[in-house]
Amino acid sequence: MNVNKNFNRKNDSTTVSVNYETIEECPNCKKALAPQNLYGIVHSREEKEILSVADYCNGCHSLIVSEYEVCRKVSRTLSDGRKEYSEKYYNMVKLNHSAPVNFKEREFDGKLKKVSPQFVKVYNQALKAEESSLDEIAGLGYRKALEFLIKDFAIYNNPEKADEIKSTWMMKCIKDYIDNAKIKTLAEKSEWIGNDEAHYVKIQDDRDINDMKNFINALVYFISMSLIVDDAETMKSKKVNAKNE
Repeated sequence: MNVNKNFNRKNDSTTVSVNYETIEECPNCKKALAPQNLYGIVHSREEKEILSVADYCNGCHSLIVSEYEVCRKVSRTLSDGRKEYSEKYYNMVKLNHSAPVNFKEREFDGKLKKVSPQFVKVYNQALKAEESSLDEIAGLGYRKALEFLIKDFAIYNNPEKADEIKSTWMMKCIKDYIDNAKIKTLAEKSEWIGNDEAHYVKIQDDRDINDMKNFINALVYFISMSLIVDDAETMKSKKVNAKNE
């Protein structure tokens, strides 16, 4: 929720007005948060303007501290193109982090965990990194988790080709060993975004880590359904004993 509040600047008596987005979920109890603001202050650090806010969560009764980067609002544009900035009015640039973070691992279906335990491990490490505001490395973690998921699923369906699948490139693995069209599409597009997380220049500049997570979630669904169908196909018909009819 976007709010506007007045805060003091550190080391002087100036009061400044800041527009910023309050956090919507408590990082400790993971429940929707209607924060009760207790305190806030604007200060400078490494040539950046920072807003530090202390909120109270009515759900778990925790003190939540959030840090935002803020900047002075443009008051007017001069005739030569230069901009003048207001000293008293600020807008949020981004939320840096909130604490404390009580990390809870994501649970996956037992059949999927059996086929690809390393996917589950790496995915949850990436999720923990993301929730700790380590956004520059979380994407790499999700990309690695994706590779384990796809290759383990390919090995599950082609156990005789396990060594070849392990050593082949990700995209070649998708093209050669994934038959399901939906899984193939989701895996390819996830791989495109994941590669951008490892490179200097982004190619898929209209997509980000959230799109990759959505695609991986869909992959988890379709692969889990495939594993359930395989399990159902192992069932054999049993004749009813005539004496019990």
